[in-house]
Amino acid sequence: MPEILEAPFRLYQDDPVIAVADGVASTWSGIWKYQVPVGVSLIIKPSHTFAAYIEDGSAEVGDHTCSVRIEKRDASESDVAILFGPKLYKSVKQFVDTNRIAKFSVPEEGVIINEREYLVVVVYDDGTIDESDSYFEMHIAKVRKALGA
Repeated sequence: MPEILEAPFRLYQDDPVIAVADGVASTWSGIWKYQVPVGVSLIIKPSHTFAAYIEDGSAEVGDHTCSVRIEKRDASESDVAILFGPKLYKSVKQFVDTNRIAKFSVPEEGVIINEREYLVVVVYDDGTIDESDSYFEMHIAKVRKALGA
């Protein structure tokens, strides 16, 4: 029987599987959308972290005018569960300080995102989000089965 392997996984905006889109002003917009590949699952636990830098038009968004949430969506994108937020932007822009970096709001046992399901970073701002000048980083876990003999 194949062994189940869990390993740390860093997900960020330049991952080749991520679909990107600019955000629409005053609308919740999916900026980064990751579809979990076949043969893999992701696990998000309360100790896992998320950080983002977000720009609208030509400058960083306002700390109190922008909100962020992270969604788990089924393969058809008709069922949605919120894994993080919504929180004000100021709570997610810390990348380094481990005492202030944002953590996920999930049960202790974690949440599994199965193959073909989506993990989406969704943003609401009073301006149009410029995805090309924005970035994010999640430190979560990836699970896969080892090849059997």
